[in-house]
Amino acid sequence: MSRRLLYLDGYTVADPKTGVPSSDAIGYGVTASSAIRDGLAALGFDLRLPRVDSCGSSGSQPADRLVWLLANYRGVLAALIEDRPDVIFSFHAFSTFPLEIRRMALDLGLSIPLVGYTHGSHWDPTDASRFENYPGMEMVDLANLHVLDRVLLVSDYMRSTLLTNIGALNTTLARQLDAKTVVVGLPLDVTRIDRCRTGSVLPRPTVVFNHSPVSSKNPALFAQVMARVLPRYDAAVLITRNFLPHHAGGTAIAELADRFPEQVVLGRDMPLDDYYAALWAADLQVSTATHESLGVSTLEAMYTGNCCILPRLGSYPEICHDHPDVLYDYGAGPLEERLRYFLDNPERRRAVAAELRAMTAAHHPAAVVGKIAAVLADVLPADGPATRRPQLDERRCDPTP
Repeated sequence: MSRRLLYLDGYTVADPKTGVPSSDAIGYGVTASSAIRDGLAALGFDLRLPRVDSCGSSGSQPADRLVWLLANYRGVLAALIEDRPDVIFSFHAFSTFPLEIRRMALDLGLSIPLVGYTHGSHWDPTDASRFENYPGMEMVDLANLHVLDRVLLVSDYMRSTLLTNIGALNTTLARQLDAKTVVVGLPLDVTRIDRCRTGSVLPRPTVVFNHSPVSSKNPALFAQVMARVLPRYDAAVLITRNFLPHHAGGTAIAELADRFPEQVVLGRDMPLDDYYAALWAADLQVSTATHESLGVSTLEAMYTGNCCILPRLGSYPEICHDHPDVLYDYGAGPLEERLRYFLDNPERRRAVAAELRAMTAAHHPAAVVGKIAAVLADVLPADGPATRRPQLDERRCDPTP
């Protein structure tokens, strides 16, 4: 029997040139979510998305996102009343808040399993963007996780981080939450990535920096190291995201591009297909992140045959299987040493890239979506959902938003 699944997507933007810095809006929120939706549909789930009327554009991305969120809540309410789902799946627990969805269901007298991802958290002290953009919302973040029947996590690192830091607040609560967490990872949209492979070869080794312009990715450190490396090597740099002066590292990236105009290419938020084509043509990817709950951009670089140079922190040791040639102790000196080593040793660079590419198999859609489907099967009762349709007095209100 096909089960109706109400799928709550995150806010995404089709045109990255509109100035949205968040990766969930123009990156993994588009690609990973699409792969999950397609995979679950192929496994027989009857996917439904909330009906959200066109919200238009105000010229302000923060305002547009909030308008979309409000419309999404109304769409969820309509779905709960008109086309009751068997299970609700939230791709991003800090987008459409699960606690509000749970309250809607309880007010309507519905008992519906609620499963959702958390992509980063206030309960990870390294997740600087959370504290910068949403200060004081630690308890809201925790409440969103608490009301989920299953919490999907992208890495074992994220699981241990949540257990440790929530445990410092309340050990019992942390253990209760940990008991319903499941590490499933995130899928790479390999079909789309493969489609963008052009076979083009760049004239010189190219180093990609494909992180967002936020402090937890420390782009200034990358610019500092590349300023030492570029004068000594006939190499190129591709910076895929748009760095404005007010962004973290924005000034440093601009200065690097001004100093080496023939070697530094500014992608300025490349369209996804152009971005994937560029990854296929590149040779090296570098991360200077101090926070990484998974590293989708790094996994994309690994899949497209890049040799990655990663700090020994966060989830990086996990996704590269503790590869000794890949990991460096955080700092300018160790990073520069690794870069120079791989630029001086192209055969070793290609060999490591091949090893890393093989490691991405765990993040192919079939592997990840299979784990998600198993979680959904676990929360769905065998004899159907224990729900009841709310009794509404049509004389008093119109329940349809």
